[in-house]
Amino acid sequence: MFHFGHKSVDVSLCEGVMTVATPDNDILVSIEIRHMLKVTKKDGNLTVYYVEKKKNKTLNMKMISLNADFEDIQNLYCDLDAKFKGRPKSLLVIINPNAGKKKGIKVYKKIADSLFQLCDIKLDIIVTNRQNEPTEILKNYDLSKIDGIVTVGGDGLYCECMNGLVKRIQQDNSVNLDNHNADIVSSALPIGIIPAGSGDVIVQYLHGTRCPRTAVMHILLGNHVDSNIVSVHAGRHLLSYSALVLGFGLFGDMMHDCEKFRWMGPSRYNIIPLGSMLKRREFDVEVEYYPLTQNEKPKQARLYGRQVSLPNGSVSQSKLQRKQRTKSSSDLQKENSVNEDLVKEEGRIYAVDSHAIMMKEKSGRMMPHFGQNSLMVYTTHKCTLPDHVSQLTKVKNEKLDCYDYKFVNKHEVSGYRVKLLNATVNTAGNNKDLQKDYYINCDGECIRLKEPVFNVKLHKNAVKFFGDFAD
Repeated sequence: MFHFGHKSVDVSLCEGVMTVATPDNDILVSIEIRHMLKVTKKDGNLTVYYVEKKKNKTLNMKMISLNADFEDIQNLYCDLDAKFKGRPKSLLVIINPNAGKKKGIKVYKKIADSLFQLCDIKLDIIVTNRQNEPTEILKNYDLSKIDGIVTVGGDGLYCECMNGLVKRIQQDNSVNLDNHNADIVSSALPIGIIPAGSGDVIVQYLHGTRCPRTAVMHILLGNHVDSNIVSVHAGRHLLSYSALVLGFGLFGDMMHDCEKFRWMGPSRYNIIPLGSMLKRREFDVEVEYYPLTQNEKPKQARLYGRQVSLPNGSVSQSKLQRKQRTKSSSDLQKENSVNEDLVKEEGRIYAVDSHAIMMKEKSGRMMPHFGQNSLMVYTTHKCTLPDHVSQLTKVKNEKLDCYDYKFVNKHEVSGYRVKLLNATVNTAGNNKDLQKDYYINCDGECIRLKEPVFNVKLHKNAVKFFGDFAD
């Protein structure tokens, strides 16, 4: 017989739920084991720490204490502990002290550290000092000693860690990073995000809240969400992997302009893009869209993870051609390509944009969907400035009709190729460069193109997030 407070109770485990009830079968407490964080025992006492989800999607930690004789406590503890398999026990924590309002270290110490200690997590904590340091760290880190990676910062830090992890896995599996046709090996090692940045878009998508405590509890619960990434190649070289947004044209110019005003801090992202809109440029491009193929399944690495990607863009449709897909176009065309067409568009555009995390309609608004089987590309062509501002405002506010404009074309694809038609290439020895400046916004980082052609490819379920509990 167990005791809960001053009451004698029965405790049962059935179908993943622990139920505490009176002898008359009045249920006092019912807890799903998947929502338990930690179980401790001492003498004749057992304490269960668990999470409870609120209406605003934040998680609260609660606890109950049960008393009984030693044998009953020991048996219940062993039964519960056996169900905690798969939870992370060892984590690499990477902190960006300069993210957002420079509160990364404070957020970790105030919120995350005590929860990790409660759950007896073995930690290797690294505070970064410079950009791209996470990629360098993961290049030679012993990944076999950890169950996951945790970033404390913004979307930028996550994207750096994701790039470093994906590149490392390809290195370990002898995949040529610079081959834009290559199928990459997925990562089995999850990444968790504790938000401390200026935007924290990914964690908002994952959990429906930017609450750091909620993010930590999702990591401790150990559930995973598979997500896509996209690769970007130019001139037979990998430029980067994208986990969130990939924008050529207007959004590339916006990010380049924002880079000039880093001294303004996060506020620059709300101010500088207005000036970029006023001087928006048109680009002469040819865009080839690679149609979806069937039965594409990513390879799985033994120790690491999975894949994901999704882009969205804007392009004009002055000319529209169709031609038979061939094996030489891309490996995206190798399977079931006989009856599939490659779509080509040519004309003047403001932007070509894509998102690794696809936005789809749900409950009357645009909602994020992870690990979709396709990539949406949005091309924006000639329009008035007020119409363009109206459309982008709806995108920001996730309105259902945000892409329902005549000047926005939508394509659901497995990849795409963009060629700048009037770009002049300067050659000096073995070095190439473009006479004019063309920029890509890759997850908030500005990439200046040195080649007139770049390729984008979707990699499905390439990475894992710590997350779930979204019901």
